[in-house]
Amino acid sequence: MKINKIAVFFLLLGSCIGFSGQAQQIISLYYLENIPQVQGINPAMAPRAKGYIGIPFANSTYVGINTDMIGSELIQNSNGRDFSLLDSSYNYAPFYKRIGKAANFSAYQTIVPIQFGFSGEKGYFSFSWSEKLNQSIAIPKDFFAVMDNGGFPDGSKYDFSPFAINAQYYRELSFGYSYNFMSKLRIGFHAKLLQGLAAIKTDIETFDLKTGLDKWDLALKGTVYSSSPVEILTDSTGFPSDIGEVSTDIKDLIDMGLLNFSNPGIAADFGVDYEHNEAWTFSAALNDVGFISWKGNLKSFSADGAFTFNGLNLNANNIDSLDLVLEELTDSIKNVVNIEQGTKSFRTGLGPKLYVGTKYNVNHYFYLGALSRTQFAKNDFQQEFNVSANLNLYHFLTTTLNYTYSINGANTVGFGLALRGGPLQFYMAMDYLPYAYRSYSIQTSSNDAQGNPVLGDPMKIPIAPTTLDNFNVVFGLNILFGANGFRDEPMIETDARF
Repeated sequence: MKINKIAVFFLLLGSCIGFSGQAQQIISLYYLENIPQVQGINPAMAPRAKGYIGIPFANSTYVGINTDMIGSELIQNSNGRDFSLLDSSYNYAPFYKRIGKAANFSAYQTIVPIQFGFSGEKGYFSFSWSEKLNQSIAIPKDFFAVMDNGGFPDGSKYDFSPFAINAQYYRELSFGYSYNFMSKLRIGFHAKLLQGLAAIKTDIETFDLKTGLDKWDLALKGTVYSSSPVEILTDSTGFPSDIGEVSTDIKDLIDMGLLNFSNPGIAADFGVDYEHNEAWTFSAALNDVGFISWKGNLKSFSADGAFTFNGLNLNANNIDSLDLVLEELTDSIKNVVNIEQGTKSFRTGLGPKLYVGTKYNVNHYFYLGALSRTQFAKNDFQQEFNVSANLNLYHFLTTTLNYTYSINGANTVGFGLALRGGPLQFYMAMDYLPYAYRSYSIQTSSNDAQGNPVLGDPMKIPIAPTTLDNFNVVFGLNILFGANGFRDEPMIETDARF
């Protein structure tokens, strides 16, 4: 079913349940002490190396996704046949239970062109420059109800207010410092300067549609905000329809990117690391407390009111007819809704994250860890618990294997590895690795000339995950200096009990 027009329309008028750039940090890095990037999660954890330089543009590359759509409920099986939610035999009840009010999908990308750190007489200093892009979409439950119901039956009501498509691209300059406050307590912080480059934020309180025999009623209240160096074009009704051309002139690109300071922001991380004794260590960190104020290249589109338009007819058994009705519905709403254009400023948050952890040293090269992560959003939060087994073979090999339990999410494994040869260190860490796979043969269907469904050839997928809630990976290369000890202590000096 083609839904390009309706998707574009919802992009502009969807609502946001609390937009923030909530890129997830890699849990598997938390206890990899040989990796300097561990201080990106807890700034109190100064790395073992006396100093390091990340190889420019190759020291840290991060990619992640977060979704509640790609679960075992998405592809269903009956009598040996797999089918998707577009199939007439699909049972939507398990899917509704999984997604709640909306199905969510987010994607995150980060590259770090410059990163370095060094140990001084009064503490550990660090700096990093990161380029971050976060994107999210929330598809309301009632959008799937349209397909479940075969369209828009008379007397039905749909709530599209949970729909949201939001994104922000920003630059982060982080200045870090950590030091031993007492002999066993180390504290640290990051002060972050943020440079917003482009964003869209939807904020709509109401988007209700009621169908009737002759007239349909629409209640709509909300605003779509954007900040972009690229011009947004509108059609005759005032609705955004396209974007202007992107300049390829070097000066324009520098002005839009490197020298664009019209959207300032600040943020901070705070961390503590307490060594109770040779066996037990406790730690905590609060990250990404901050915001970006978007004030440059602004465009806003607002609507507030109740509107009535002629009802639409639909052959519930014809997918093509449903596609046409969605397009006709889009055009009808555009013709009756009054759009007010403006240049309203707005603000986006980063999504604070709280870590609380402990580790137990079994001996000088093997230890166990337990970690809680709470990720906050407007009117909501995500809670995860992680346990890990960590191996640290002097300075040349560090690895971790861990398991994460997510409340209202999938329970999965994670893995981290760091290898060092001479001053060069390679590392990679992954969370939420899918461990259950199977083959799929999804039955496709189409319609004949009379509008009757006809089975087509099945789409075969040899192997794919049974479920995929989240996935993230980070990898990079560092050059380490003085990496044989842990902070100011020899690496293999241990308590007599070990």
